[in-house]
Amino acid sequence: MMANTPGPGWSRRRVLTTLASSAAALPLAGVAGCAGGGSAAGSTLRIGVEAGPSNMNPLDSGSEVTRWIAEPIMESLYDYDDELRSVPLLASAEPKISDDGLTMTIPLKKGITFHNGDEFTAEDVVASLKHVTALASGSEWIVYFLHYYSGARAVDRHTVEIKLNRRYGLMRSHLTNLPITHRSFVGRKDTMMGTGPYRLDRVSAGLSYALSAYPDYHGTKAPFQRMEYQIIPDGSTRAVNLRAGKVDIATNLPVAALPLLRGDQRTTVHKVDAPIDILTYVKAGDRPFSDGNFRKAIACSMDRQAVVDKVFGGAATIGQGPVGPAELGYDPALKAFPARPDPGKAEHFLAAAGGSREFTLTIAAGQTIEGIAQILVENWKKIGVTVKLDVLQSGPWAQRWISGDYQMIMNKFASGFTSGAANYLTLSPAQSGSVLACGYRDTAVDKALDRVWETSDHDERARLLKGVNRTLAEDAVMFPPAYPKMVIGQRDTVAPMYPARMRISRLGVAHLRPAGGSGA
Repeated sequence: MMANTPGPGWSRRRVLTTLASSAAALPLAGVAGCAGGGSAAGSTLRIGVEAGPSNMNPLDSGSEVTRWIAEPIMESLYDYDDELRSVPLLASAEPKISDDGLTMTIPLKKGITFHNGDEFTAEDVVASLKHVTALASGSEWIVYFLHYYSGARAVDRHTVEIKLNRRYGLMRSHLTNLPITHRSFVGRKDTMMGTGPYRLDRVSAGLSYALSAYPDYHGTKAPFQRMEYQIIPDGSTRAVNLRAGKVDIATNLPVAALPLLRGDQRTTVHKVDAPIDILTYVKAGDRPFSDGNFRKAIACSMDRQAVVDKVFGGAATIGQGPVGPAELGYDPALKAFPARPDPGKAEHFLAAAGGSREFTLTIAAGQTIEGIAQILVENWKKIGVTVKLDVLQSGPWAQRWISGDYQMIMNKFASGFTSGAANYLTLSPAQSGSVLACGYRDTAVDKALDRVWETSDHDERARLLKGVNRTLAEDAVMFPPAYPKMVIGQRDTVAPMYPARMRISRLGVAHLRPAGGSGA
């Protein structure tokens, strides 16, 4: 049956409530799981991660802690190749699009089974789509489908039909990122059921996740017999375990941990541009940030170079607008703000603004964001602006963000698992009609972002995003201090990781093989 998903009639309150229930999901506070010895080639691939998800359902969350575990377990209708082009995976071909652009008909591959032995069919795709577009599910995906998605039905066991309310060029992109699960598991938050090369065997809450090769996988067989994600909250401990051979891959290595790996011939540290944003913007509809001069004073007095050097140890790029180096629409020529503070220019803007010289910066608790905030607050103090830091845990921070109860807000946001090489959701606060609207009003930006979501033309989308990025930077609405790189360490027990996949925040572990071995 066609999914009965609410369309344009959804109220702002209902959508915000749904978003809040999803965004408030917190990672588990884990303890390091230290299995002894190194991993044997072809046996076990061990991955050190800083946290595990409280909600294991990747249909609900696009966060790294959930999706890195889901990567080798659950598959999507389409996948990225080594050049980040979208190609069929569970689908057998490209969608057939109706002349009016409102109907997509997708043929599915036959003979694929889930890890419980059940056949993969169109009903599983329909159930997965119904879950992410249902208000009661609390899925963050609902923001992408709001007003566009009408429903889906199984034409037959291996054909899915998707109906749209209006043209939606991004739908094809979302089908490359949205995992498909067994129809009986769509609401499960304690496990994962997929069609990938590895299946989930055991969850040790707060400690580890054990996977094994799925013998009936429809593609190239998994080169490792087992895979284990170990939760190691401390970054230096992850680095020590990597050097000692207790893990083969270590994620999110902090600057302080990198000296531990210098000189070790058996480890490689990858520093890759990825869609990782320091979400930084202001409530442009309320004072003091309703005054463009005040916004510009705050933006041009930020010490971006200090953030890059002190917080990220150089593994970042100087920030300008909301679109970073790994994202569609990035403009390396955009230089709206200096790398170092310009107090003279800031004072000029402050004098023109008049009024209050104080505001509250709302941030999520965590070493990285708190480190950035401390640098920025000191800069603003030098130009006579008093800033109160409001440091919140993830859940309360998300409530503030979604409700719009902030003056300036900041947090780390990784968008690769929902948008690939783009950051559509982080741009939505600049659109006046968005449920996340920050009070900024620019008719040209509204029209451009509407067209970004509507068009199927990649080049047109890139051009529009580039223009929106410049406008939001120059108007000082969204102005992150830096674009951090993805920092991943690996042992020589594993063949080199895939740079293209890291550029969209993936570890690509489903495609990895032992060093010197064979496999995908």
